[in-house]
Amino acid sequence: MTRRMFAGLFAATALPLTLVSQEKQEDRLDGRVQVLNKEKSTFTMTIKGGTVQRTVIYSADTKFTFRNKPGAIDQLKDGVRVICLGKFDADGRLVATRIDIREEAR
Repeated sequence: MTRRMFAGLFAATALPLTLVSQEKQEDRLDGRVQVLNKEKSTFTMTIKGGTVQRTVIYSADTKFTFRNKPGAIDQLKDGVRVICLGKFDADGRLVATRIDIREEAR
């Protein structure tokens, strides 16, 4: 009897947690900045060993970090490795909510 009550309670609480975590999950790209266009707030990055290019869009709402600590857009340079989080738009571009710069520009 106790097992059934625990299983029922667990099932009732696990479902809402699962739905919330699925809604908040963001898309992720990991690669190197290739072409930075600060006027359009976009950059092209290469992923998968440099064989695939993707466009990333950022805005004033995008949070910039450097190795998971507060960072600035000025640290974003051609050639640096970045991890971008956000959502893909209808054109397949990532609209970034966070850009983590993983290394200093060379």
